[in-house]
Amino acid sequence: MKKAYLYLLIGTILMFFSLRIVHLDLIIHLCSYLLITYALFLINEKYQSFTLTFASQLMIGLFLFEILQVGNAPTSPFLLTTILNTLILVNQLFVFYLVIKSESDVTESFHVFKYKRMDIFISLSLFILYLFSYFSFFASSLFNILHLYFFFFLIYVFYKFYHWHHHSS
Repeated sequence: MKKAYLYLLIGTILMFFSLRIVHLDLIIHLCSYLLITYALFLINEKYQSFTLTFASQLMIGLFLFEILQVGNAPTSPFLLTTILNTLILVNQLFVFYLVIKSESDVTESFHVFKYKRMDIFISLSLFILYLFSYFSFFASSLFNILHLYFFFFLIYVFYKFYHWHHHSS
């Protein structure tokens, strides 16, 4: 289990990592999706959870969305790009929620329950700010700040999960 959460932690870091070089970023993001999918597979071997199976399927969807987004980036219309970016964001947010939810279902820990509630709050806020960011620079700035906070929140949570499973095995 600890190895699975380590892969999840590394995959999450890579998912948010960007060098602003399209093809290199694509490779990094695809590697992150594969690492997270593999981690979810390892965790699901132990828990046999439908939520983890669904999260794995969403990660495969993210893998395909990422390829579609980069493949169509130079010539795609604004609406198509907006829809793809929105689907990618929603899938990412939902996958992380499902991972935290599955841990919450298994451990029934109060701390994990708090992480799950915080994830829901941040995810909904990110989604709303993302939609408003198309109309307001202020919302775009808030989205970027909250997205960075969400990244650190996930790193903290997955490190805690790794730490708990590292000491329990």
